[in-house]
Amino acid sequence: MFKKLTGHVQGPLAVNGALEIEGTLHGGATVTGQLTLTGTCNGPIEVRLDGQADVSAVVNGDVHVRGGKLRFRGIIDGLLGIKPEADVLFAVGTILNGRRLEEDGSWTPVRGPVRFNIPEDAPMMRAQPDGSWVPAT
Repeated sequence: MFKKLTGHVQGPLAVNGALEIEGTLHGGATVTGQLTLTGTCNGPIEVRLDGQADVSAVVNGDVHVRGGKLRFRGIIDGLLGIKPEADVLFAVGTILNGRRLEEDGSWTPVRGPVRFNIPEDAPMMRAQPDGSWVPAT
């Protein structure tokens, strides 16, 4: 059962159970359990071991997936690091440092102010070890 927090949540957090956050996480999180985040994260997110993170947010910080699974829909203003053993899914329309993920797996520059406006049912793309993105099946 998920523990649910709303509003402003002070981190950094070590998530080793099941946690759901709706709001703003300050300081980031290291995930070895289950995290569902909807809103904003001001700080890094790191998924380790068998951790699972489902993130629909604007992340102002780096995202590192060293193991486990990340499902992401939103905007990352920071570095993205993926280890080969990790399972990473990004929604089409996700923005990484001013580049938008397209349905063909390419990244295109975004002009002007960027807003988080990605449908929940957007197609998902899976990261490959060679750095490419393919449709998730």
